[in-house]
Amino acid sequence: MILPNFILHSRKNEIWNESGMDSLDKCPDVNHFKNYPHQIVYNYNSRGFRDAEWPTTIEELQDSIWCVGDSFTVGIGSPVQHTWSNILQRNTNKRCINVSMDGASNKWIARKAIDILQTIRPKLIIIQWSYIIRDELPDTTLRDEDRRLVFYDKIRNFNDVMIDSFKLITNVDAQKNNCEIIHSFVPDSMCLNYAHIVEVWGHVADSKWPQIPKNLNEFNCLSKNIISELHHFKLYELLSLYYQLKNNINHIPEITRLDLSRDGYHYDIITATAFVAQLENLIADLQLT
Repeated sequence: MILPNFILHSRKNEIWNESGMDSLDKCPDVNHFKNYPHQIVYNYNSRGFRDAEWPTTIEELQDSIWCVGDSFTVGIGSPVQHTWSNILQRNTNKRCINVSMDGASNKWIARKAIDILQTIRPKLIIIQWSYIIRDELPDTTLRDEDRRLVFYDKIRNFNDVMIDSFKLITNVDAQKNNCEIIHSFVPDSMCLNYAHIVEVWGHVADSKWPQIPKNLNEFNCLSKNIISELHHFKLYELLSLYYQLKNNINHIPEITRLDLSRDGYHYDIITATAFVAQLENLIADLQLT
């Protein structure tokens, strides 16, 4: 089997009517859940992913578009035909392989993306990064589903958490070789969130400092005194990574919810369709179709 570690054991060949937040007990809006107009079934393949069975030859796998993410890529709260990977598959007439797990951390996403890049070497992989506050247990003997954690250790500096997230993106992008990677971000993920960067700058900036740099060139022109202060507050590495990522990766801005799925939290077909339109424009720019 190609990619033998890509298995979510608790979901193998399962058929569910509810999943996680998309349940009457766990949804944040019971009325919205009850009034949702579409039928939802979670059909998981023999690997435990919400997808049809994957192609079996390396040639077919290389020619497929790989979609990696968390519950937003799973399509929690939506019929499978409303999910962005499914819409992209219909629009491009290219097999889109869905590698996603609800509650996935960015460490899990990065690990899976690197395995795909090294083993398959596909033409295109689309990553929808999750919340930077998510983590996973370090015990590698546990199954992926059992390693999930909701939050990082709260004693950690938030800037360190952001830096870790930026490094994951950088490390994955460095593995791409001849593959194209499109990076995207779930709503409120705080990945490449410029508003948060501005807020952090505002907390430490002296009244004599210039406005926050808008790009890497302006950042590199900061005075030695300001750079020294940024190092003191652990901001230099954060800002440096941020501007490098903005300049050097193919990415789509953080998604804005335009509608809600049955669970009242995840986005549904309107948002997914808008996201796919952005993807198709970028794919065309990269001359992959």
